[in-house]
Amino acid sequence: MVTQPYSPPELPMSQQASSTKMIAATLAFFVAFLLVGLLVFRDYGISWDEFPTRQFGIMYVEHLVPDAAAVDSVRAVNGPGYERFGPIFEILLVHAEKLMGRADLRSIFFMRHLVNFLGFFLGVVLFHRLCRRRFGGGISLLACICLVLSPQLFSHAFYNVKDISFLTMFIAAMLTLDTVLARPAWRSMLLHVVTTTVLLGTRVLGVFAMVLTGAAALAKRPAWRTVGFLLAYGAGVTLLLPLVWPVLRIEFVSILRDAVLGTTSNPYLGTNLFRGRIISASALPWDYLPTWILITTPLVVSGLFIVGAVSSVMRIVRRPRDAIRDSRLELVVLCWFFLPVMGCVVLRPIMYDGWRHLFFVYPAMVFIAAIGMESVMAFVTARVRANRRKAVPPALTTALVLSLAPVLAFMIRTHPLEHLYFNRFAGRDMAEIKTRYELDYWGLSYRTALEFIVRTDPAPRIRLFVTTFPGRANIAMLLPRDRARLALVRTPEEADYLVTHYRFHPEPYPFPWEVFNIRVGNASIISVFASNERHATLRLPISTDATRP
Repeated sequence: MVTQPYSPPELPMSQQASSTKMIAATLAFFVAFLLVGLLVFRDYGISWDEFPTRQFGIMYVEHLVPDAAAVDSVRAVNGPGYERFGPIFEILLVHAEKLMGRADLRSIFFMRHLVNFLGFFLGVVLFHRLCRRRFGGGISLLACICLVLSPQLFSHAFYNVKDISFLTMFIAAMLTLDTVLARPAWRSMLLHVVTTTVLLGTRVLGVFAMVLTGAAALAKRPAWRTVGFLLAYGAGVTLLLPLVWPVLRIEFVSILRDAVLGTTSNPYLGTNLFRGRIISASALPWDYLPTWILITTPLVVSGLFIVGAVSSVMRIVRRPRDAIRDSRLELVVLCWFFLPVMGCVVLRPIMYDGWRHLFFVYPAMVFIAAIGMESVMAFVTARVRANRRKAVPPALTTALVLSLAPVLAFMIRTHPLEHLYFNRFAGRDMAEIKTRYELDYWGLSYRTALEFIVRTDPAPRIRLFVTTFPGRANIAMLLPRDRARLALVRTPEEADYLVTHYRFHPEPYPFPWEVFNIRVGNASIISVFASNERHATLRLPISTDATRP
């Protein structure tokens, strides 16, 4: 007897056409997203952390810290940051830098921004795959659009090495975790071990993924076999971790212990501007993180998140056993978002401005918002006539896209300063928001200000005073011939120009000759002040960057 190979049943022609259109729309979105990143990655300045983290990567690649005595020397000079930060992504960037040969600093940072964006692009692709395990193609695509059209996240995707790489790897870890829960075989567990190891090599906070793995596996199958599986998982991660975090080969236990403890005990002694008050970073209010998430997330995403969270929790409370059996991914995602956020609410760790430390929970927030989309669609569909139900998905999709249109318009208008996005909950306008929260706290706008100076002042030597470190760092983004013309001085009195992005100083400066600024809305983000002598010589009129209305 001849057996015929199995072939799945054919879909009706209408469903095939719909599926083909969805695949085409999804591919078009990802191609467009990739092209945008390739077109704009050269536009961003250097953030506060990029030089220090690059130096950490160089120390690892060049083996500049070979033993415990060298680790102690680095601690004495730079603090414990060297061994506390997972270095794997920085190591990859430094190796990529070496492949460039004797490249100029400007080209090196262009490369870093490009690679960082490609890492974020990979994260969005993985997020789409994760969503497809729970939703149809339409909602999965809309969830990815919401993730990309989050201005803070999109901007950080180019220069925030630590948090964006961690976000991507956390999505990957949740994807492999769901595979393990669905098919608990050794092959899927090995893939999850490798993913978790790389995650921990990015940031030690990846231990949270191990906690989720243990809880989810035991909830699904509370048996001794599961315990053995988890012990093997932990052992595998422990054995592989020094490969991606080389300093652990020197002092495994103590460095790993201090790194874990360091997630809640940061040595930062500075202050943050929060709701118009200067607050010590060690005494932040309980709602610091929730407030930052609320005021920088597009309102439609926050609204759908609330709907999705309420509907999920109600469904789980009504049928907890069914939820454990049938909604494991949903339960994992809820824990992925709420446990870190509630941990920050309760423990109140030291944090810098904003919430970039917790960016890795934002995909979970968008996933829950996708549950909200599903709930809204079901609610509306049940309340319209049968002959109109086909119009519900396109109508709601159109409404969501129109709700995101102002966000996209802001991103285009303020590029490459998309991270300055705030919604109405932050204040009436940007002038008020500037008095309540730090704006360009990472100093990316320094690049545009410095480019203005070297473009308009032909002097062979220009004395410059900058108020914070990013002003010095962004000199690297100028052409070599322009960098050679700039000389940094110690006091404003010595300078031809003072440049400030108002970090730690939201009030106006008392200098008379403001010759350049970047304004977002009705607030100055960065200003260039000329000395009396320079202003008298050049007669520079006030110039405002025209791309920021």
